Amino acid sequence: MLLQHYIKIAFRNLLKYKVQSIISIVGLAIGLICFTYGWNWYRYETSYDGFYPQASNIYRVYGIDKQTGKKVEQLPLILARKLKKDFPEVKETTQIYSKFGSTFHYGKTRLEDPDEEFIDEQYFHFFPRPVICGKKDDILKTLDEIALTRSFAVKYFKTPEEALGKTLRNGYREHITIVSVLEDAPKNSMMQTDVYELDKFDHERENRITEEMQWKQQSTIIYLMLEPTTNIQAFEKKINAYISEHDYNRSLRLKLARLTEVRHTFGSELTFNLSYIRTFTITGLLLLLCVFFNFTNLLLNRIYLRNKEMKLRNAIGADKKNMIFQLLLELTLLVWISFLLACCLLEITAGGFSRIFETTLQQDVLLSHLCIITGLSWLLLTGICLPLFLRFVRTPSLLVSGGIAPTRKSTFRKTSMTLQLGICIFFLMSTFIMSRQISFMKHKDLGFKKDGLIQLAMTFNDREGISREISTLAILKGFTQAGIFSITHEPQTQNEVEWDGKSLDFAPNFQVLQVGSNFPEVFDIPIVKGRFVDEADMISGHNPRFPCTKAVINEEAARIMNVGDPIGKKISVWDYSTYSDGTRGRAEMEIVGVIKDFQSASLRNPILPQVIVIDGSKWTSYAYYARTESGKEKAAIKAIRNVFKKHAKQGDPSTCEVQSINQILDQLSTSENASLQLFTLLAVFCTLISIFGLYSISSSNMEQRRKEIAVRKVMGASARTIVEMFFREYLAIVLIANLLALPLAWLFMQNWLQQYAYRSSVQPWMYIAIILFTTIIIICTVLYQTIRAARTNPAETIKSE
Repeated sequence: MLLQHYIKIAFRNLLKYKVQSIISIVGLAIGLICFTYGWNWYRYETSYDGFYPQASNIYRVYGIDKQTGKKVEQLPLILARKLKKDFPEVKETTQIYSKFGSTFHYGKTRLEDPDEEFIDEQYFHFFPRPVICGKKDDILKTLDEIALTRSFAVKYFKTPEEALGKTLRNGYREHITIVSVLEDAPKNSMMQTDVYELDKFDHERENRITEEMQWKQQSTIIYLMLEPTTNIQAFEKKINAYISEHDYNRSLRLKLARLTEVRHTFGSELTFNLSYIRTFTITGLLLLLCVFFNFTNLLLNRIYLRNKEMKLRNAIGADKKNMIFQLLLELTLLVWISFLLACCLLEITAGGFSRIFETTLQQDVLLSHLCIITGLSWLLLTGICLPLFLRFVRTPSLLVSGGIAPTRKSTFRKTSMTLQLGICIFFLMSTFIMSRQISFMKHKDLGFKKDGLIQLAMTFNDREGISREISTLAILKGFTQAGIFSITHEPQTQNEVEWDGKSLDFAPNFQVLQVGSNFPEVFDIPIVKGRFVDEADMISGHNPRFPCTKAVINEEAARIMNVGDPIGKKISVWDYSTYSDGTRGRAEMEIVGVIKDFQSASLRNPILPQVIVIDGSKWTSYAYYARTESGKEKAAIKAIRNVFKKHAKQGDPSTCEVQSINQILDQLSTSENASLQLFTLLAVFCTLISIFGLYSISSSNMEQRRKEIAVRKVMGASARTIVEMFFREYLAIVLIANLLALPLAWLFMQNWLQQYAYRSSVQPWMYIAIILFTTIIIICTVLYQTIRAARTNPAETIKSE
């Protein structure tokens, strides 16, 4: 009965102070849900492939190019052999070899080109997969065997059992037997492959070239299974010393990435990288802290408003323990209602969150983590509030004064309000800087005309028929091939570019583009000097991969080469071929022109030096670009898609990759736009929570201090003096909050801006704007209560007391 009585009182108090109760409940629910999403997203993204039995001991070896600082994913196969032989820390290695994908056929039926992985015999010992049917142990033993995933088997053979034993052929073998059908990889796995096959290409090449040449063949992804007791930092130093001592590869520094870290170590093309996800989690935590401060302030404010009630209870003999229990029960009730509201929000928003942020979050896991976070929040709030409750019950002076008064009794409230406002300012400043950077990116001159430009990827079989018909479409003003060039976060580069006068230890990364002769016209890029390459510069039989004897470079390449006038100079590049002895083929060309610099990747990258040649596969290229009038992109894309559908054959993909450049640039800036939306939303939440909380507290503060105001007025203080007194107190909080938050926001955003090669600067006026904005907000929030309190008749106040 006593508990029921306390619960009734708690509900009555929540209803009595309903505005403050609603602010507390809604604010805490939003804080809980935001941090739950951030924490779950971070845990999910850092658990990729963590379900394998030996995941904690599996590491991927990768290189860092000592000169350019770029990550090198593929390493020499001989490195794996050396590590296993000479380092006792290495229990076993497995390699994923170069991709040599090809078209598969079953009888006369053409299968869609699968995602094929060439592996070694140890692969499934590292990454075991449930076997639906077929061989379960030592799955692949010969070159004539392959393993399929369930989805690929069902797509073409209806059931896994029907696929088992079937014989296929591809571009390399006439007879390949399906010996196992594996379960599809979970969504949180990097191993999303349709077909697994043993490698023969890299092994055959390694067996016929010298050891010195083997160290130059960087074509293998290497995974190590280390002893559980291995110190990773010490092991890294050890293998780098080993490489240096034996002079195996001077250009590389080796690093290790834990299996669960691989996705984001090489995730440059991911829409949301780990840095963004960490930011999301940290901002969720900051919002939760802001809510904590507001929640505590409002709770204490309601308690101070009830001092007469507590005095009366104390006078009629209420036990202090019971009073503490009553206050804790009210705190618990608020947290419990917030949790229920957060559960409702979770149910409503979980699907949308997964779609927007391209991730997979399980409802049951989210709910369990929400319970844990809510429990921890309750413990933290109890730990903060309990000492204050005890002080409130035991100290008579606390029952007299309250609010933001210039006494030591309001120290906690001033501190918490300052920190809460500081978090609000942090989000406001971060949002301000972020919005300027995104605006800068959207309006930056890319060096070419992006409006009206369309990118196509020829993934269909009839490339020639499609590209010829598209080139005749009336809606298009221009059409050109571009080899494999597409605008991405991480452009394909090579550092094997040579020219006369180049120093031996200088190996900058160049972008080598193979394009059509009308490429500058389609992109609307001016020629700075000389001329552009054309089809007359191609010589049949000269070089199958680079049949062009002339080349064009961009301004950045001319600057890096530092040869004065580059026209007429010779330049050579790796032509992507490797001879039987391990040496690399080269293509030598004469520079005939310099083209204006243009942004060929996202703005996370600087403009790269470029060598541009004619693409020999005019009608069978992989990438094409089309030019239409600005505003007609949608109509042009529709016309191009109709051509794809007209020429579609069996085994072609269900969708054709046609997008405007503006769409591609929007996709490349998805994480930036999402960051801005996130920070804007959090800034709005924090601002509203702070305003409502401050309004409620200042209102009750004026009420509690009306006797003090009356006495000051009787002693001769004017209304203006009273207003100035209160404004000074609140302005001090605003200024201190700005002094704390603005430097932190600057540090945080400077780190965020470092990922961009081109970025906006933080100007002093931006700090002034934020300080003025927050000052105006606070003044407007407390202005009405302050003026009303200052104008109150002191005689009426003293009489009522």
